[in-house]
Amino acid sequence: MTKIQLGAQSTDNKILELNRRDHTIEDTRRAVRLLRLAGFKLHLHWMPNLYGATPESDVRDYENLWNDVALRPDELKIYPCMLLEGTKLYELWQEGKYRPYTDEELIETLAQAKRSTPPYCRINRVIRDIPAQYITASSTQSHLRVVVQQEMKKRGWKCECIRCREVRNEKVETGELEIRDFQYETDATTEHFLQYVTPNGKLAGFLRLSLPHDDVPREEILEELHGCAMVRELHIYGPALELGANDSGKAQHSGLGRKLAEHALEIARNANFKRLAVISAIGTREYYRKLGFEWDGLYMVKSIQ
Repeated sequence: MTKIQLGAQSTDNKILELNRRDHTIEDTRRAVRLLRLAGFKLHLHWMPNLYGATPESDVRDYENLWNDVALRPDELKIYPCMLLEGTKLYELWQEGKYRPYTDEELIETLAQAKRSTPPYCRINRVIRDIPAQYITASSTQSHLRVVVQQEMKKRGWKCECIRCREVRNEKVETGELEIRDFQYETDATTEHFLQYVTPNGKLAGFLRLSLPHDDVPREEILEELHGCAMVRELHIYGPALELGANDSGKAQHSGLGRKLAEHALEIARNANFKRLAVISAIGTREYYRKLGFEWDGLYMVKSIQ
């Protein structure tokens, strides 16, 4: 396991209480902090149109995901609230105390919100797949992401999230790629989002490097990670090839991963870290061994000379 999904749903404690979430934004912040320090990829769920929210407050709430240094997730699923019969929300709707957004309101809210998405986050979903016959009121557009993207394009807006920038199966000339370092702070780390970008702004690959702050209490960091900088994710886009095969022009298998890892090692060295750790799934351990990492209990680790 290298990724954790958390149902944050909102950054507003009043909204969380009204919707009986039984947790606070402080709980979410604490969980995100500890998971980030342990090297996990952070995947939050966010839900617009909850009871008590408005389109305007939802746009502000979405922006809080990035303005709050204790959040800033790596990935996000947007799950607009859906009204189902037999729920407490259904009773509130019958009493006239809750109103689902119209399709137009929801599209406007998401289009406005997605503009603030930073380049280090990937929006994986924009709607939950629930059969339309179970939905009393709320949007049933299964292609909501496409509709929102079309609305943004019409207005000259862009979403800079990872999913909107992936090269997918496009041909990539590695000599034309530019490496960029998008640096940002969290409440516990300095983050380096290293990315290879094509001349037209498409994303060919990226690496997430976390540098824990000096003032992080020792007990918040796992013993295996004391003194370590952390690679939380390394991803190169393009179709996978059979071992030994060659496919020039594809981002994968062009050495980009090795170059990103070397760049991360240099950043960690300059920040005076003695070791670089990586959270690795079983299937990628051999790859990291070839990059000089060794299995050390829970993580792959490489000494920084």
